[in-house]
This record gives sequence, C-alpha cells and structure tokens, in this order.
Amino acid sequence: MNQASDPSGNESPATAKTTELPLQQQVILRKIGRARIRLLVCCWTLPLYIIGIWTLLGNGLAIDTFMFIYMALSAGFALDMSLRRCPRCRQQFFVKSILLNLISRRCVHCGVAISAGNRGNASLDQDQQN
Repeated sequence: MNQASDPSGNESPATAKTTELPLQQQVILRKIGRARIRLLVCCWTLPLYIIGIWTLLGNGLAIDTFMFIYMALSAGFALDMSLRRCPRCRQQFFVKSILLNLISRRCVHCGVAISAGNRGNASLDQDQQN
C-alpha cells in the first residue's frame, strides 16, 4: 500500500506533515537530499573505480587523470554535502561534530527530515508557479 495516500485519496500523516513545511523549506530540503544522493553515488561507484584503476594498470596506461577526476568529484560532492544548512535551525544539516553523517535523512541538530514527499513534489512546484 502506498504510504503517500490511501485508495480513498486521503493523505497520510507523513504527507500532511511535509505539506505543512513552507515551499521554500521544501525546495531547500530537496537540494539537501540531492547533495546526499550525489555523494552516495560516488561511494557506490567505488568498486567500478577500483576495477577501472586495475584495468588501466594491467594495460600499462597512466591512471593520473582518472584518479584526479574521481577524487575531485568525490571531494566536491562531500564538500557540497557538508556545507548544506538546515532550513529550520540554520546549522549544518549532516555535520554535528567533525564527522559527516552520510546515512542520516534527518538534520542532526533539529531533526527535520528529508522525506520521500520532499523529493517528489514536482506537481506541487508547478501548482505554486501557475
């Protein structure tokens, strides 16, 4: 059963909660969620990176450019994710002390969540623009 709505068309409490947030906060939370996904994709592609390095070294080719591009992307995405600020408390969303919390879907300070409703509200944005 879909969590966003039941067959009668009523919203679940989770969806109602996300619509209570102002539109500007929902947009900021959507950007924070995208920053998190970009860094997770870099982590998930690490095995492909290792296979690519192994293949290049096995063929006697240089790996400097390949390594630089992957490391620069990873560092850029990590920096982007660590600098994102919570729209509610204005503190770093994923950083409470010195460590970046990669798996959290909530602000580590105030607990506001990046929910599925915040990631898929394209129709809400279009309705607000019209």
